[in-house]
Amino acid sequence: MQALGTHIVCELSGCDPEVLTDIDVVREMMVNAAKAANATVMQTAFHRFQPHGVSGVVVIAESHLSIHTWPETGYAAMDFYTCGDHTDPWAACAYAAKRLGAKKMLTTEVKRGIESSAGFFTHVVTTENEGRSLTA
Repeated sequence: MQALGTHIVCELSGCDPEVLTDIDVVREMMVNAAKAANATVMQTAFHRFQPHGVSGVVVIAESHLSIHTWPETGYAAMDFYTCGDHTDPWAACAYAAKRLGAKKMLTTEVKRGIESSAGFFTHVVTTENEGRSLTA
């Protein structure tokens, strides 16, 4: 199965609320997660909400990484979408979980851009993982 990209949808629970509310720390973490995936960072855009929460995206040459945080609940919703054989979105996911101090991670991997017939494309869910407890 030849796919153009891999998209990981990641739910992180039990994260450090102070980290989740700090736009500078979140931005730095996301850029470093992209680098951990061996991706090429092109641009970033982040916004801090009042009274709390951060949303942002790192545009990479190979696609994007995004995050939305809820510090009041210790939750972060993330997407890691990369194209090409030289990137590893799972490395970005693992880096982010560790840096945010996540206690539990739930992920789903989707292979995207699979040609189903001439000129038509689809996606395939390749993994649905039960929540994993993470230890520091």
